Amino acid sequence: MSVNSHSSRPDSPGRQTQTKRILITEDSPVTQDILKLVLSTKGHEVHIAHDGKAALKMLLEEPFDLALMDYHLPGLSGAEVVARFLDEHATDNQPVFIAMTADPDGFHADGNVRDAFVRVFAKPFDFDELLDFMETLGTGAAADGARPAGQGRGGRARVPDRTDAPKAGAPATGGPAQQNGDAEATEAHRVVSLRARPLGYADNSPLFWPQDIGPAGFSMDARRHMATGGDYDMVVVTEPATASDLGHLWTVGDLYLLPIIDETGHLGHKADVCLPKIPRGSAERIVQDVVREFAEARASVHLEIRQSSEPADKLLAGLYVRARKLLPEFTGASPLGFSYNIALEESEVTGLTGRLITDGLLEKSFVDRLHGCPACSSVRLNVREECFECRSPHLEETAIIHHFKCAYQGPLHDFKQGSDLVCPKCARELRHFGVDYDKPGTVVTCLDCGATSSDTAVGFKCLDCGAHTDGDVIATHDVFSHALTEKGRAFVEEGFIVTGAVQSQLKFADLPLDLVIALNKAARSYTEAARPFCLVAVGYPQRRLQLSEHGPRLVELSRKQLAENLRNYFGEAVIIHQGTDFDYLLIDRMSAENFQANVETYDEVAQSSLKIDLAPRFSVFGPSELFG
Repeated sequence: MSVNSHSSRPDSPGRQTQTKRILITEDSPVTQDILKLVLSTKGHEVHIAHDGKAALKMLLEEPFDLALMDYHLPGLSGAEVVARFLDEHATDNQPVFIAMTADPDGFHADGNVRDAFVRVFAKPFDFDELLDFMETLGTGAAADGARPAGQGRGGRARVPDRTDAPKAGAPATGGPAQQNGDAEATEAHRVVSLRARPLGYADNSPLFWPQDIGPAGFSMDARRHMATGGDYDMVVVTEPATASDLGHLWTVGDLYLLPIIDETGHLGHKADVCLPKIPRGSAERIVQDVVREFAEARASVHLEIRQSSEPADKLLAGLYVRARKLLPEFTGASPLGFSYNIALEESEVTGLTGRLITDGLLEKSFVDRLHGCPACSSVRLNVREECFECRSPHLEETAIIHHFKCAYQGPLHDFKQGSDLVCPKCARELRHFGVDYDKPGTVVTCLDCGATSSDTAVGFKCLDCGAHTDGDVIATHDVFSHALTEKGRAFVEEGFIVTGAVQSQLKFADLPLDLVIALNKAARSYTEAARPFCLVAVGYPQRRLQLSEHGPRLVELSRKQLAENLRNYFGEAVIIHQGTDFDYLLIDRMSAENFQANVETYDEVAQSSLKIDLAPRFSVFGPSELFG
């Protein structure tokens, strides 16, 4: 593994930290984010486990140099995870275990587990102390006592730094052939199989269905590829599949934003590229163009939206990246009578569009009106003429004969005698149409119940469930196409702030490291001395409109002036960071409740002397919201 030239702190420029593969198990999402940000900034590869069972699974399946274990975890405690790992794992390649706890006294009192950990850190953390300790691991000396760099507690061997480990996704090099032969053979086989494909997928990173992601989920190779930071740039469907088969793409990360290349033609317009419909000579060029266009569009999707777990947000981002309207294509293959041009089931799409239209993120246009079965909603119906009395479709239509001489009027079969027409009332033969008789209309006779009528009823018989519905009560369903509105495109590009929502959870990746460390120090002061503080996120829901009306220069100048006004007002008590979407204020000795109670005053102070009304939105976080 490479060595990164990241100094541990600004005041120690001569010291370098070896990159480590680190597992963090922490019950608090906020603490997870801060730890990941601090360690990633120092060049380390950081992985997160949200509970004890997930942590144990990752430790048993993947190699780590260091494991930061929360002593109190849901499911299995940090101590139980380490104990089970040591019982089940071989004696080599074990990580260094570090305990994290807000109850250090309880930890030290537990003699059964404390010896499994190299060090215990009390929460909230002093990150300088943590980073200093990690540097000692790079030299082979543990901070809490001398022991050989290659040996863990209890005589168990470990590898402190895997500087000779191969890059993820590349064949292993060096070391005994016995260790690397299987990995090399697997990787070589995969490269050969990809390059053998006619479109040269080996130049990209394709995710194959069903080889990599099938009905059972992701294959071991695919999970390993993603766990080591690997990306995909397309989904290639090699066997007939439905939108339901591809449902996993919408549940893991942002795989739903990858173009779907269908080699079978089975997906139809739900695929982004249907290879059977493309001339062979231009297929590779078209695929590469689509992959490039999707990559460029994905880069414009806001991180909040890419990380969102809400299906509605994913639908918007999917339409944005594909630069298309949501269009119905009518087909008898679907009980709904149509399918949308996106790899989602129609029932899911229709369940999402209503709210998005209400929020102004989508607009709809009428396409058609369909009749649906009230029992199963299928539009595959047999529309038929029926008897008003018994609802049988077994009907016969007969002409009515009107005899001029005696004025008798009746159905044709009353007059038929062989090939002649004879009036049943006066027994006269009818020879000439228009002279002896005429045909003023028709009568419908039910051959099941014998009822007659001048008209018929309309009925619907469902071809899927068999339910019958009278025509005058049948349900109708309108079919619409949908397109992103300007607000919808802004939402995808700029995040939740466009909808006017306050920020409910901090995005620590948006904060500089010095602000994160200052926030952590404020938390320590709050814990040790009850010294209050609050963090304020200032958002601008109307920024897109303001940019179009006033231009980016005036808007940005106004934002800088707003921050300067607040800095002058709060003085040395405030630390301000201006980000892309939010500005952040860390205010010392002020509680969140105090700020919230005077927010109108602070808003007036912030916007004093501004040439335009920025309409800022303040989200306030205190220690309880930040650290639980």
